[in-house]
Amino acid sequence: MRSGDQFADRYVLKEVIGTGRGGDVWLAHDTVVGQDVALKPERTDGESETAVRRLLGEPRAMAKFRDHPHVVTLFDVVTVPGDAAGPKDGAGPKDGEGPNGGEGPKSGAESRTYWFVMEYVPGGGLDRKPTVSPERGARIGAQLADALAALHEAGIVHCDVKPANIGLTRHGAAKLLDFGAAYRVGGTETITVNGPYSFTPDYAAPELARGNVPRPASDVFCLATTLHALVTGAPPRGDAPDDEAAGSAGTGDDGEEAERLRYWKAEQGVVELDAAAVGPLYPVLTAMLHRDPRQRPDAVEVRRLLEQVAGSDPSTPGNTATTVTGRRRRRPLIAAALGITAVLALGLALIPDNGDAGKATPTPGRSTLDENASDGEPRALIGDPHTADVCDLADPAALDQFGAGKVEVDVDYGNFDRCDLLVGVDDKTRIDVSIRLRRGSPPEGSNPSRTVGRIGIREEEAESDECNLLLTSDGDTEDTLVGVRVNMGKGTVVGGNATLCTVAHKAATSAAEVLNRGPLPRRSPAYPRTSLAWANACELLDAKALSVVPGLKVDVPVVGVADWSCEWSGDVDELDVEVGFFRDQPKSAEDGATAVKLSGYRTVVEPNDDGDTCSAFVEYRRYSGQDAETAAEMVRLDVHGQQPTDKLCAMTEDLAASAAAELRDGMTRER
Repeated sequence: MRSGDQFADRYVLKEVIGTGRGGDVWLAHDTVVGQDVALKPERTDGESETAVRRLLGEPRAMAKFRDHPHVVTLFDVVTVPGDAAGPKDGAGPKDGEGPNGGEGPKSGAESRTYWFVMEYVPGGGLDRKPTVSPERGARIGAQLADALAALHEAGIVHCDVKPANIGLTRHGAAKLLDFGAAYRVGGTETITVNGPYSFTPDYAAPELARGNVPRPASDVFCLATTLHALVTGAPPRGDAPDDEAAGSAGTGDDGEEAERLRYWKAEQGVVELDAAAVGPLYPVLTAMLHRDPRQRPDAVEVRRLLEQVAGSDPSTPGNTATTVTGRRRRRPLIAAALGITAVLALGLALIPDNGDAGKATPTPGRSTLDENASDGEPRALIGDPHTADVCDLADPAALDQFGAGKVEVDVDYGNFDRCDLLVGVDDKTRIDVSIRLRRGSPPEGSNPSRTVGRIGIREEEAESDECNLLLTSDGDTEDTLVGVRVNMGKGTVVGGNATLCTVAHKAATSAAEVLNRGPLPRRSPAYPRTSLAWANACELLDAKALSVVPGLKVDVPVVGVADWSCEWSGDVDELDVEVGFFRDQPKSAEDGATAVKLSGYRTVVEPNDDGDTCSAFVEYRRYSGQDAETAAEMVRLDVHGQQPTDKLCAMTEDLAASAAAELRDGMTRER
């Protein structure tokens, strides 16, 4: 084969532009239609009918997407019988095979070479191209995700998405190349014959490397590793070898050891993301690279998320989110309703603001801690939690993409240390995002996975249906440490698409951007003097009251921010008690709950569905809350442990009675 040879009476060979499994890939000129094409060979050696069917599965798969703008177009398949290694001068095929043609040679037939006549992508594979910006990588990724979504809808998994299998047109559009490793979803064998492995370890999803059946989520993982390589120059498992053959073995002891390490990393799902290097791609890649394929977003959602990154401009303010009208009950909309809880962790020192009893600041929206701080000294980011506006950390616009415009800030739920965002995914699914202050400091030895200005974001261990993040400041002393923890509840994906951690990183990034601007603004108006916000929850239960719960260590409580909560644990039947303040719509006695009057306060006692916890809600006062809806401040008590539910509820009611009595007496003393 040499330049100038003619093939099939229409294709004039120009130059070798690559190497495939079957030999050199040639650039040729189609003299009939006047365009350049790529000629890629695939060979059989008298193989069985089944093997040939598999080989022809690649062009048949490609033919399904010939009109897709981001899948390389297959024009024809030409067969050369016998031992011909390739096109000869003036030679033409004795036989023809289109992408939807016959079944190929029968068992025992002579050797054949199948030449795939494909669209020529002048940009070539991206494996040897310079790195691109995260925004450009996101744009390429969004186009490829669109192609993968089409494949997955048709029941095909590509299996080998990597830079070498991506080309760019003259206008910069991405094209998905090489379907040689494609897999029919629900089938039992790969479409083409390519050895025991149909993936590239450096880019492969862990389930592929372990030999499990490929699934659409496998392509999502491969796309993420590919985008990482396009932006940083290497996949997230380190430098990729020059050998692009999927599953190729090394030579020599060192080569074999390196190859074993590559496969081990692939099987374990090992990835190392450099948040600074991938920038705004980090949240999306984190979700796409989840070890559990069930927790990755699908290709449709990936396309949407990447389009957002591609179109992002840090200098452009976010759009104003539309809020959901009307109030909602906190009970799940459906049994599988999704929940997300974001928790802000506060450093060790809480210094009250100056002003009227520490309840006001000289300048609206600023803490006197910030105004009085001397240059060079760390500044408190929260200030007095009694006056801090936690809801300033909850930005509806940051999560608007997940709720189709239905995002509401809820200021009347939970303790005073939190503010919630409600994201309506659809009529039956809701995401609850909660921003919460918490005492504490980052774990020793832990490092942020990425930073937003001076705020570091750390990932924490979580249940399978949660995603936990921790935000901390880079101050020099523990007094200035501020952390954010995002905890996401029921479900592994949001609306069937966005993973929980994608939403978590969006919420955490938004909160970090607020913290970077300085101390939180003060609440306006401040909590009224009659609010429980100024009370001490820990003083509602003394040792005598707590004695109704056996084994509690009453002298070592875990105290929450601003003394708004206290928790005691014990060594009998895993019993523990928590008391704290709580806001919501007034509680009703339903679903096994009972209502009683304790020291004049209406109280609802209810067991949880699992039977291991009983809660009491002592209603202290009602007020006009958000949207003029009636809300209530309550004292909430929880008793958890391995005892019968009726005993747990009896102890809970006893504690509620003690707390209600102390609440009444305390308010009387105040007056």
